[in-house]
Amino acid sequence: MNCKAVLLAAVLAGCTHQPMVNTLPPIPDAAYAKGVSAPFCGFLDGRLIVAGGANFPEKSLLEGGPKRVYRDIWALADGAWTRIGLLPDSTAYGATFALPGRLILAGGSVCGETSDRVYELLADGTLNALEPLPFPLEQAAPAILDGTLYLAGGSSVLSCADGQWEEIAPLPEPLTQPVAYARDGKLFVWGGFNPVSLKAPSEGFCIDLETLEWADAPAIPDGGTFVGSTSAVLPDGRLIVVGGVNKSVFEKALRNTPEDRIPYLSMEPSEYRFRSAVYAFDGTSWTCIADLPQAALAGPGVAVNGSTVYVSGGEIKPGVRSPLTFSFDVR
Repeated sequence: MNCKAVLLAAVLAGCTHQPMVNTLPPIPDAAYAKGVSAPFCGFLDGRLIVAGGANFPEKSLLEGGPKRVYRDIWALADGAWTRIGLLPDSTAYGATFALPGRLILAGGSVCGETSDRVYELLADGTLNALEPLPFPLEQAAPAILDGTLYLAGGSSVLSCADGQWEEIAPLPEPLTQPVAYARDGKLFVWGGFNPVSLKAPSEGFCIDLETLEWADAPAIPDGGTFVGSTSAVLPDGRLIVVGGVNKSVFEKALRNTPEDRIPYLSMEPSEYRFRSAVYAFDGTSWTCIADLPQAALAGPGVAVNGSTVYVSGGEIKPGVRSPLTFSFDVR
């Protein structure tokens, strides 16, 4: 397969830009003291929004602690966090679409059940229920092109124009936690992992949104995976991807036996080799734009405001979250 409008091979440049990291205040709530992963996250009306998310506040995953999921909606402005509202239900692993004057929050896991719910979040914390997804979906990837929303995950690609969601195409293979990007009439999708084959493919796909034909896209940089990565779009139109697990470590873990559980969860954070390199994609090629130790996370919240990228929470290892919120500027 060939994607005629893009290069078939990624062009990978070195990480020449090492931005200064600005550490921001932690969310002032005991429940969030250990950080959360997989929250809704976006920039709205001059404020960073973090909503929902999940963690293990009582005991770690290694110790058999229960996962807790939240419904708080937090806003950061002028160095201070404010709780501006509550989600209708405790939710994590949903998709965030950043639109002018509002965020669209779609799907996710609600109290352990996959959700089809979609909400519009306004700057004052108001939530409006919107047309639901055609079926429940979590750990899916959002993208926007010309006002149309796209959601890729599970076995499908969904689109929403004029408030109506529909399934437009099956994915070439089932994918959990993919990354998606829409540009120049195409939707790009990268894994994620295939829950059937237990593989985390490095290959990318793109679909022509007019013909609905799939083709190859530039593969994930360094032959890795974007499982656990979070993306956002910069003002110049580039996709930025932050965090993610290590392909070989993760694929081995997918085949762990019950006897492997404790040794696997007992490793030090550095042994999981989460992705510290931050990559950008311009529609034709990938570029490494920074290498930040703070970005070695799985499932962080990521938002963009101008040239500033905000990162909140995420895992530093399976079951252990980071309470850190930080920002950095990109060129």
